[in-house]
Amino acid sequence: MSKILFTLTAVVCLMFMSFSSVENKEEKDGNAPKDNHKVKIEWVSFEEAIKKNEENPKKLFIDLYTDWCTWCLKMEKATFENPVIAQYINENFYPVKLDAETQRNINFKGKDFVFRPDEGTTGRGVHEIAIFLTRGRLNYPSVIFLDETIANPQPVSGFQNPIRMDKLLKYFGENYYKEVDWGLFNQIYQSPLEKSKAFASPK
Repeated sequence: MSKILFTLTAVVCLMFMSFSSVENKEEKDGNAPKDNHKVKIEWVSFEEAIKKNEENPKKLFIDLYTDWCTWCLKMEKATFENPVIAQYINENFYPVKLDAETQRNINFKGKDFVFRPDEGTTGRGVHEIAIFLTRGRLNYPSVIFLDETIANPQPVSGFQNPIRMDKLLKYFGENYYKEVDWGLFNQIYQSPLEKSKAFASPK
């Protein structure tokens, strides 16, 4: 029991040291881009991200949305247009904006994923790739994290404000998810967006 407590304490201490160094570097370097209005997420298609990953392995960040989803639009404006969020995503992921109702076929790892129309509706339905990436738990908006091997999708559903998105990006982007429980990480890590007006989301 004492060994477990010692290990947990050590992990927590290391996390604090790591977070502190990251935050200090962000403050020193001025993590917020000089021209906040010019930083935008460089979205690519799912197929383009897979091709880029083959040439240069990198994690994927997927924004799963539909054109009728009000909260998807709100997250686009409030969170994805935040320059700090946009910069971090561009630097650490291949960002994909994926319409869950797209009707084009998508080939992924040698398998064709297709659109499944709903019975009795016109144009509505869901794409099989959306079902796969969310592990069958469809919800809009959702963001999905894929590692460098394009495996093990980690879906997170619901609207994410800039602060919570920053936490998710660091949690998956810096591989804390492999060793630390999300609940613990969420309590320990303080996003720089919480401490400075410079990181406020656009209105």
